[in-house]
Amino acid sequence: MYSKLYGIKEEAFSSSPDPKFLYKSEMHQEALDRLVRSVQTRKGINAIIGEPGLGKSTLIRTLLAGLSQKVHYAWIFNTTLEARDFLKYICLDFGLAPKGKDTSELLMEFYEFLIAQYEQGIYTLLIVDEAQNLKIDVLEEIRQLSNLETSSKKLLQVILSGQPRLNSYLDHDQLHQLKQRITLKASLTRFALKDTTRYIQCRLGIAGAKREDIFTAGAFDAIQEVSDGVPRLINQVCDNAIAEGHKRNAKQIDSAIIRELADHSKITLAQKASSDARGELIVETDAKETVPSKTSLDSIQDDDNNPVSEFGVLELDSLI
Repeated sequence: MYSKLYGIKEEAFSSSPDPKFLYKSEMHQEALDRLVRSVQTRKGINAIIGEPGLGKSTLIRTLLAGLSQKVHYAWIFNTTLEARDFLKYICLDFGLAPKGKDTSELLMEFYEFLIAQYEQGIYTLLIVDEAQNLKIDVLEEIRQLSNLETSSKKLLQVILSGQPRLNSYLDHDQLHQLKQRITLKASLTRFALKDTTRYIQCRLGIAGAKREDIFTAGAFDAIQEVSDGVPRLINQVCDNAIAEGHKRNAKQIDSAIIRELADHSKITLAQKASSDARGELIVETDAKETVPSKTSLDSIQDDDNNPVSEFGVLELDSLI
């Protein structure tokens, strides 16, 4: 509805994790490059850690959308299951119909599936959302799954996506072996004002806006203040501000509009960041691995793909 006033052709600040709208800050780009490299070389377990709303799901969807060959993936959102049920859920999400009743039978069926995928040149990727909620025995099951391998390659690639307490959770004595097997850990943090401004301009540009002065400099400052650099909250503030600006027929959105929305509780204010939600990108990798600063998704050989209710092998064109 704002297209005539602001020249925006489509919704710029949707809360959906659309890869098209990924703002590739230095932090997000480095995390994406390293994830690509890890999947490409079949490294095993990876972790993306960050508060809610920092773009973990968008980053993962960008990875999936950019894979140029065959990757079969399962995206698990239910993290409250017991170990055996979790394993069965993984099998079902990959499109299997497991016949085994106990854990050992399920593992054997899944192993045979992974071998068949490998022989077809397909990468098998398991994504686990809200991983900080997993029980210790389930995380240990994931570690056991990561042990399924050929003489030189892991058969299953794993991405654990979780909130900051996953960091401390992994320090548990019973998870010592799992922590050792995490090849890459990328921690996403809140944006500073510079990236908040660029993020907003980037999304507006992708949505078709021709003007760069829709938001005033003061508005950017106010958005940073109320959102504290959390992308999900930035989206909410900007979406409401554009609607309000359109209603007022305002040619520009200034700080007064933002502060009015905040004062009337029409937007969600950011909570104070915890100590591990601040700072720069933290990336931990195997010390023996040499990771190039820029990795092309086109270089990945044999990959495939599959989320919670949409399993199947997908042929995807590189977007990055």
